[in-house]
Amino acid sequence: MPFSKVKALVCIPNHGAKQLSFLERVLLAWDSMTQFRADIILHTTEQLDLSRYAFKSEQILCDPALRFDLAFEHRKVMVERQDQYDLFIYSENDVLITETNLLAFCEATQPLPFPYVVGFVRFERNRKRSEDQELYLPDVHPSVPYFEGRVEIHGRSCLVLRNKHQGCFVLTREQLKWVIQSGHFTGVLPPPLRSLEVAATLVYLMCGLKKVLPMDYIDSLMIHHMSDKYVNADEPPWNITPPRTLKDLKAEFERSRS
Repeated sequence: MPFSKVKALVCIPNHGAKQLSFLERVLLAWDSMTQFRADIILHTTEQLDLSRYAFKSEQILCDPALRFDLAFEHRKVMVERQDQYDLFIYSENDVLITETNLLAFCEATQPLPFPYVVGFVRFERNRKRSEDQELYLPDVHPSVPYFEGRVEIHGRSCLVLRNKHQGCFVLTREQLKWVIQSGHFTGVLPPPLRSLEVAATLVYLMCGLKKVLPMDYIDSLMIHHMSDKYVNADEPPWNITPPRTLKDLKAEFERSRS
């Protein structure tokens, strides 16, 4: 399938006005893409002016009392429109998914069999030192076990991280249908699972998909967590031990091959 023909349904939750500057950058990124046609569904507590964007958009105003449950509103929309798009994407409003990320996902997905799905890794920048160009990975913190292992899939080496959170998910139509058929994608979740993080990881945790990171695409699977709040935090464990970097992750993978 030519990438210019790929239709994507993108669902983004927005609660309040605190992160609207990040959301604007997210929307600008989608608006600038040339090889993907995106329809944006914004579940929001704030009415926004989206008239300047070229993509087709729909705002669904939500009660602020929903709090974290707002992040799960995308599920109904995706189920209803599961036959209308090629890609189904959920993204927090401060996670910047680029065209490079999507091209890597599509290319790396083609040879992968079910239940494997290509994932991403969030990175942050060190705002305190502008000369520091490292990509810090907040979901790969050495204070907890993070390296689950590696797998070989049709000759492709893939990394498996213990922490599945990445602030988003991207699924093909076939993968979404797999997730829906699992029976765990829809329905009421118990309170411990109703969190912003679970909204982005439910498809990996309970729906039968196995997130992997093909190492030949790892540089293109990095997505910016624009708040950069963890690597610049002043409280433990961040101020004591910084998260791993992309260089660390590559080195750990190489050690696993020896």
